[in-house]
Amino acid sequence: MKTKRVLKLLEDLKSGKEVCIKSWAKNQGISERSVQRYLKDITEFYNIEICLTRKGCYKFPQFEEIRKRSIDKTEFKDFEKFAHIVAAMSPEFLKFLGVEDKILKRIVDEKVYYVKESPVEELKKSQFLKQLKSAIKYRKVVQITYESDKNYFFKFKPYKIVFSEGNWYLVGISDDDVNNGFKFLRLNFIKNIKDTSKTFKKDKEVEKFIYNFQSLFSRFKIKPFEVIVRVDKEVERFFKTKKFLKSQTILDKDENGLLIRYYITSDEEILFLAKKWLPYMKIVFPSYLQKKLEKLVKQL
Repeated sequence: MKTKRVLKLLEDLKSGKEVCIKSWAKNQGISERSVQRYLKDITEFYNIEICLTRKGCYKFPQFEEIRKRSIDKTEFKDFEKFAHIVAAMSPEFLKFLGVEDKILKRIVDEKVYYVKESPVEELKKSQFLKQLKSAIKYRKVVQITYESDKNYFFKFKPYKIVFSEGNWYLVGISDDDVNNGFKFLRLNFIKNIKDTSKTFKKDKEVEKFIYNFQSLFSRFKIKPFEVIVRVDKEVERFFKTKKFLKSQTILDKDENGLLIRYYITSDEEILFLAKKWLPYMKIVFPSYLQKKLEKLVKQL
C-alpha cells in the first residue's frame, strides 16, 4: 500500500498539482506525518527542492524535471520483468529493496528466467547494506577499511550502491587524490564500516559522473578524448546492435567493416575493449594506443 500511495503522490506532483498535506492525508486515510515522510523521500530521491505555496501545501516548481526522471504508470509493469531477472541472480537484493516476502517467494518459485553460469558475484557483505543505505540517504561520512593488495582506510562520502559489470560497488568520494578522490569500492572487499557524526553536501559533478560513466576505467574530472577504431566485417553486426561504450558512434561503413568513434577518459577504457575483440578491432587514432595494444598482446 505504501508503494501505491507514494506513486499516487508522485503522479500528482508530476502533473504540477498543489499537494496539501491535510487534505491529501484525509483522502488516502493515512496520517499527515506519513504524507510528510513521503514528500521527504521523493525530494531526496530526485534531489529536487520542494516549494511551500501556502501553509501546509506544497508544489514542485521543477515538476517537468520529475516527469523526465520518474517511472510512469505505463512503465511500472516492467518492474515484474526486472524482479524476475534480479531474482534469478540475487534474491537477497530484491528483499533488501523491500519486495514483500510473499511476492518474492512467488517470483523465485516461478523461475521464469534462469541465469546459467551467472557472471554476477555473490553479495557476501550484505550486512553492510542497511548501514550504507542510511549513510547515503542522510549524507554521512563513514570510515571504511578496504581490502586490496593491502588494507586501506578511507574517510568516505558515499553516493550510491552501483551494480556494474557483474559486481556490486559502493561509489563516492574518498579523502585521497587518486582519480580526484572518486572510488569504485567493491562491496565484497569492504572489511569494516564505521559511522561518523560528520555530514557532507552532495556535489552535482560527482552525481553527473555516476550517471554517465561508461566503464569502471572511466576517470573523474578528466576531459574525454577521441579514439577511432576499425572493426572487421566479420563482427560488425555486433557493433550495429549494441553500444559497447556509451559514446560509441559509427562514422563509416565499407566493404571491410566499420569505422567507429569513442570518447574516453583513460587508455584502459579502449584497451580493455580492444583486447576482447582481437583480432577484429584495430585502433586507428591515436596511433600510440595501437602500439600499446600490440605490446600488451605480446605480454599475454
